[in-house]
Amino acid sequence: MATTTFSGPVRSLAGFQNGTKNATTGAVTTRYTSVRPDVTGLSLADVATAATLTLANNTISYVDYTGAAACVATLPAATAGSVVVYVQAVEPSGGVNTLTIDAAGTDVFATGSIIETRDSDEAAFDASTAGETSLVYTPINASTNIFTVGAKLYFVCFEDGTWNIDYELPGVRTKGAFAFAA
Repeated sequence: MATTTFSGPVRSLAGFQNGTKNATTGAVTTRYTSVRPDVTGLSLADVATAATLTLANNTISYVDYTGAAACVATLPAATAGSVVVYVQAVEPSGGVNTLTIDAAGTDVFATGSIIETRDSDEAAFDASTAGETSLVYTPINASTNIFTVGAKLYFVCFEDGTWNIDYELPGVRTKGAFAFAA
């Protein structure tokens, strides 16, 4: 394909992808160029923590999960164009109970999604495998959680039934573990 120059905005209904071709095998690897969405025009919701929460589509939900009790937050149905942003509103230093973010129904996280985790002081990563439907965070009972005030989880759906994830973990914190699960 030839080089193309645009003078106006470019819009895609299914995300933008970047492909690379292995020179030896010819295999093509495709990746989305960005999962982190533009949040302009999204609704805002101050969500009190509870045992179960339902996160809303096209909404930035700032949640005061503390770790004092377990919390399960369920994403809306993954339909192409859906955007959900979870913002951690307080320090989760009140206990070691998990925060679980569940995909609804038969929805899944995109295979190979990556998230940082810190079981120890060393950075590590967890990758989702095919069919995983949950993202679980286990805090520590201290003010050094990696998932702290202002941390953001971005969930974007480019293809019905599949959530893509991106994240922002502010500051230099050292503890707390994320893991994908089925």
